[in-house]
Formats: sequence, structure tokens, C-alpha cells
Amino acid sequence: MRVIDPQDPPDTAPVFPVELPGGTVYRSDDLDVYRAGVNSVFYPARLDLVRPHTHLTHARLSAVRLSHLTLGIVHFGAEVLIDPGDVGGYHINIPLSGAVDSRCGAQQIIATPGHAAVFTPNEHTILPSWSADATQICIKIDRGTLETELTHILGRPLDRRVKFDIGLDLTTSPGRRWWSTLQILVDTINDPGPIPRRVLAAQVDLLERALITGLLLNHSHSLTEALHADDTPENPRALQKVVELIESTPGAQHTITDLARVSGVGARQLQKLFRDRYDMSPSVYVRSVRLERVRSDLLTATDDTATVSDIAYRWGFNHLGRFARFYQQKFGEPPSHTLRR
Repeated sequence: MRVIDPQDPPDTAPVFPVELPGGTVYRSDDLDVYRAGVNSVFYPARLDLVRPHTHLTHARLSAVRLSHLTLGIVHFGAEVLIDPGDVGGYHINIPLSGAVDSRCGAQQIIATPGHAAVFTPNEHTILPSWSADATQICIKIDRGTLETELTHILGRPLDRRVKFDIGLDLTTSPGRRWWSTLQILVDTINDPGPIPRRVLAAQVDLLERALITGLLLNHSHSLTEALHADDTPENPRALQKVVELIESTPGAQHTITDLARVSGVGARQLQKLFRDRYDMSPSVYVRSVRLERVRSDLLTATDDTATVSDIAYRWGFNHLGRFARFYQQKFGEPPSHTLRR
């Protein structure tokens, strides 16, 4: 089944190009009921009618939660305001019709067919006007997955969040390639064909991550320059020795002197090598690797007796308060929430 091309002329009637199997569908013109449905799928948000004496018309939401993304197609049939505040992760809205005033921190765009809006965590997100004729594909992206994908692309841990430009132009060649990946993902969900469920799950997972990687590579953000920088270190062997030690034993309590001894260069030179190559100090690199190992263990824990503190201690964190703060900053959720998934 075909999703509408984002450059097609907007239709006058609401169009719902996909029904997502195994997903959630809300149909209600009762504002309270529909608000609760939208918030349960995406984020707790203020959602109100902009104009008095108006009401929702043919309001409908079709959504499905995947491994790394939540996909939804949303229509209100009345002009509404949506204010979720900090959404805590990454999010894309793609209008199929109408216009949506979209703001994230100091950035603003009027999203229209062909021009999507990308939202970043730790910024105030608000949509002051979602027009009555607007239908949008809304994509909630798991923050941990996106930042892990970028870590793999860069070849180093992240020491700060990714901040995207709000406007995503789908009429350019990169934009159309990204849209095509989304089309393939939706088509695969809609009409998987006679393939085993485990094969379908692997295929969908691959397409989800391809969509996230495509966004990172083709849309401007705060680490775009780092993706294209010449990152060959002046002393690659010294750096490689230290990175191999950290990756193999991240829970060990190494001092900068210990790491310098392994590298064969002085502590100051080692600090410079890390900053030139990874834009962070050796200690921040160690912490980032530890946090990734903790998250992996939290996500894969099957023992009911597993605790956040035991896993954190295992990977070298000795102060649980600071650990929890660093974890929240990196992954956008408390470690206890990750363990309960």
C-alpha cells in the first residue's frame, strides 16, 4: 500500500494512507478521549482547540510501536495547539496535508508537505497551530538507539546530545532517499508477504536503524562536522592501545597515569590525543563506555533479582547518585526505567 508522496498536493478530505497491523487505532471526536489516546502513544502534552466553538472532525490516529520507533498517522479535523514541552527524545513530524507551526527551543518552521520538522531533546517543543486540514506522519525515535547509531558511525562515545536543525527538506535528493526508506519500512509493515515472523522482525529492525542512520547522515545537526572531519590521530598506535584497554576492561579503575603508561606517551599528550580524536577527555571516554555497558545489561537482564546498583557497580560506578545523573543525561531516562522494559 502506497503512502502519499510528501510533495503531492494536499487533499481536501483527511487521508489515512496506512493501517498499521498490530497497532493502535483511535477514532473519536471527543477531545478528552482523543487527547488521552494521542498522549498514550506519544508524550504527555497539553492539547487544546485553538478556536472557540470548534470541535474535532473525523479525528483519527493509527499507530504502531516498533523496536526503535513509534510510527503514527494523526489527524484532528480542527485547529489544535499541542505543547508536550521537552519530549525527552528525538521526533519527526511529516505533514501529508495542511500546515503545522512547529517550534523547538529557539527554532521554528511551518511544516508542510515536503518539509518536515525534527525535534530534539532538552528543548521546549510546542506546536502552536496544527491546521484543521493537516494530517501528519509522526515518528517517535528512541533516544538511546539514535545516539548508539551515531556512536558507531563516529567510532567514539558521545559526550553531548545531538541537536538537529528543525527543518528537514524532503524535496532534495538526500531527503527523497530518506523518504524512500520510510516508504519501504511502512510497506514492509503493511504487506510483509509470506515470510517467517523472526525474518520479518529482523527486516523491520534493519529498516528502522537505516531510517535513523539516514537521518544522521543526511540532515544537519550539531555533530555533522564531526562526521566529515579528518579524524586521523597524530599517534594512532598510542591511542589504539588505550582504547583497546578501556573497551576490554571498562570497569577497571585506571588513572590517567595508568593510561599514559599503556600508551607510551605523556599524560598531557594522551589528553590531547583524546580531545583531537574524540572531542573528550580519557575519563569522559571511560565513563561513556561504562554507561553503554550498563545500558546493555539493563536491557538484557532476565533475572528478576537484577538491580540497577549491582549492574552499575559491576561496570565501575562507585557513586550511584552521580551515575544516575550521567545515565539520565546520556539516555534521556532513569536507569530504573530501562531495567523495567
